[in-house]
Amino acid sequence: MTDQGPNLQQQMQQQAMENAQDFYGKSLGRIKSQSQNYREQLEQYAQQLPEGNEQAQIQEMVDSYVELESSMEQAAQDAGVEDAMEQASQQTLEQMQQVAQGAAQQAQDAAGQAAGQAQQVAGQATDQAGQVAGQVQDTAGQATQQAQDTAGQVTDQAGQVAGQAQDTVGGLTGGQQQGGPLGGVTDQVGQVAQGVQDTAGQAAGQAQEAAGQATDQAGQVAGQAQDAAGGAAQQAQDTAGQATDQAGQVAGQAQDAAGGAAQQAQDTAGQAAQQAGGGQQQQPNATQAAEQKAQELNVDLSQVQGSGAEGRITVRDVIAASNQ
Repeated sequence: MTDQGPNLQQQMQQQAMENAQDFYGKSLGRIKSQSQNYREQLEQYAQQLPEGNEQAQIQEMVDSYVELESSMEQAAQDAGVEDAMEQASQQTLEQMQQVAQGAAQQAQDAAGQAAGQAQQVAGQATDQAGQVAGQVQDTAGQATQQAQDTAGQVTDQAGQVAGQAQDTVGGLTGGQQQGGPLGGVTDQVGQVAQGVQDTAGQAAGQAQEAAGQATDQAGQVAGQAQDAAGGAAQQAQDTAGQATDQAGQVAGQAQDAAGGAAQQAQDTAGQAAQQAGGGQQQQPNATQAAEQKAQELNVDLSQVQGSGAEGRITVRDVIAASNQ
């Protein structure tokens, strides 16, 4: 029993030490992946700038991240947790990429939904306009038909009146010689009948003309309704295009959102670099981090060829020179 107690305590201590080392390695890996991401963005910014003071300042920031990554790799090597650090670093990078891709996909999906809804609204507006145009044309057809029916009825009634008048005159003049007083009445009745027929013809013509005007007006209303539908459809399509453009912008912003924290870190690094630089030109032409690294590795900067802007010596140049 006395031997099992110390053995169990040693096992617990050993397990605690392994857990701590694993946590330490994973923590270094996550920090290293973030540092690499920020450094790569800084390098992209440096490539967009012409050679000059601004590019040199960004190179100072890049060297600060390189120095940080080198320090973490050395710490992981000293603690024997290189594998855990690299594994955690790779997992963190993959997670950052998945987050950026997911945000971009969501933005694109939202754009597609907005475009689909806009097109659906345009289709509904077109259908409604078509229905209105059809109703207007049906109403115009009914009005034309009614006008024609009315004209026909007036003509029939006029014919009936004329026929009755002629029949009455014929009855009155039956068996009598023409040319007498009844002959004059017959002439007058004929004139009246002719006048009634003329009036009926005019009424029928006016009715047909009114029906034609109603048909024209209905056609104009239908054309206006179709034009309005076309305008609504065009506006809906324009809205869909704007929604798609805005969604594309949102997608771009979503992809840049993963580097939001990087911008803050870059600003902080820039301020630190400016304060460290003190506005004084260094001799030889090397970054401050490169000078510090050269002192640590006992590298003569006068023998190092710089690869930075305007031949500026960077930390990578110093490390490469120390390995030769």
